[in-house]
Amino acid sequence: MTARLLLVDDHTLFRTGLRLIVQDHPSVGSIAEAGSIADACALQQADTDLVLLDIQLPGMSGLDGLRLLRQACPKARIVLVSASVAPDAIHEARARGADGFLPKSASAEDILEAISCALSGQPCFPINSGNSATVRGPDTPSLTARQLDVLSLLCTGRPNKVIARDLGLSENTVRVHVAAIFAQLGVNSRSAALLAAQRLGLSTPQLNDPL
Repeated sequence: MTARLLLVDDHTLFRTGLRLIVQDHPSVGSIAEAGSIADACALQQADTDLVLLDIQLPGMSGLDGLRLLRQACPKARIVLVSASVAPDAIHEARARGADGFLPKSASAEDILEAISCALSGQPCFPINSGNSATVRGPDTPSLTARQLDVLSLLCTGRPNKVIARDLGLSENTVRVHVAAIFAQLGVNSRSAALLAAQRLGLSTPQLNDPL
């Protein structure tokens, strides 16, 4: 049985791009779109399984509109989408009752992974508290697969340029992933990221590879 998705974002171009990505997910069936909370509720999509909801919306923000969307789509998982990956933004999303948090800088791979996570009933964002991060559920990673790849190389001391080369990414993409990793782990340095990774059991054999 395929899932019904609802994309809520006021930027048509971003919605179109997001639709092109999510429609490739094997579990996704129909995809509805809306440009605001009011438009989303007016669609009367009570059978929606997953909502990807932009935080910055005209009229009513995604955070403020969460309650209304819960009423309009009672069985849906709701994942907030934001241009910010700051710990405060992630914490606020969770505090408001969101089922996940997805940065707009996420790759197609990360987006599809987040959809799988959300549809399986798992939270798809880390829980940040102070300078530490923990994860809901023993099987839920705090970072996406790509971010774990970046983290494992980052913790060996490799610079962004080398990480980009090793993973076949651009340096800018690596910088975005590093910023997201720091935000999700609640740290501001590579050494602190390594300590957090070890504390959370995210270390892999790669972490001890020679440079």
